[in-house]
Amino acid sequence: MRDRLYSTPALIIRRSDVGEADRLLTIYTPQLGKLTVAARGVRKTSSKLAGHLELFVHTQLQLARGRSLDVVTESRVSDHFATLRSDLDRISVAYYVAELLDKMTPEQSDNSALFRLTRDVLAAIDRESTTARRDVVLRFFELHLLSLSGYRPHFFHCAVCERELDQSADRFSPAAGGVVCANCVARVTGTLPLSLSAFKLLRYLLRGGIDDALALNVSPELAQEAGFILRVALKQVLERELKSVEFLNLLRG
Repeated sequence: MRDRLYSTPALIIRRSDVGEADRLLTIYTPQLGKLTVAARGVRKTSSKLAGHLELFVHTQLQLARGRSLDVVTESRVSDHFATLRSDLDRISVAYYVAELLDKMTPEQSDNSALFRLTRDVLAAIDRESTTARRDVVLRFFELHLLSLSGYRPHFFHCAVCERELDQSADRFSPAAGGVVCANCVARVTGTLPLSLSAFKLLRYLLRGGIDDALALNVSPELAQEAGFILRVALKQVLERELKSVEFLNLLRG
């Protein structure tokens, strides 16, 4: 018989109010994947848990197994990511990261690498002071989220014939799931133009770690082009546009 109480690291990626004082939390954990849990009475002014269950925090939760939902009994915050809440752009980026993780992952499907990726990306958003550098972090997150979710884009071999790509490749196919070589372009409809700089950037980000991404100095125009390509790829997988994307675009004009 399983223990009634258990503990897990968690990232809080969504929450909603229920009744007069409760909340439902969507959390992402390294070993249990995405879970929906209940925080009883957390909206009361007397609740000791309230400040420990904010959106985007990295925390160590203790939970009690319930009939329908497990219940949070204790929370010890590992990182509040306090700077992340200091301006509208940062928090909008964090909402996008959280919504993307939520929509791309099924309930209770463990992926410890995806937990680490999201934790490190939130930490980078919290730390990086410029929009341009945060955009590079987002491109890194989008690429590696697709990869860890089983939708790794083709940037090294043609998405149609699987031949190794060279610098002449300049078309991206959302339907095929990646870059298409010059020999296969005529066989695919709906391809998008891809500059050599964006092609090199996306390959570099897919090969490297987050520290490699943070070391780059990328122009806003290049980050925007790479972002357009990746968001089209994500929309192909999700079959929808995310609300947080619309807000982020509106915020940035």
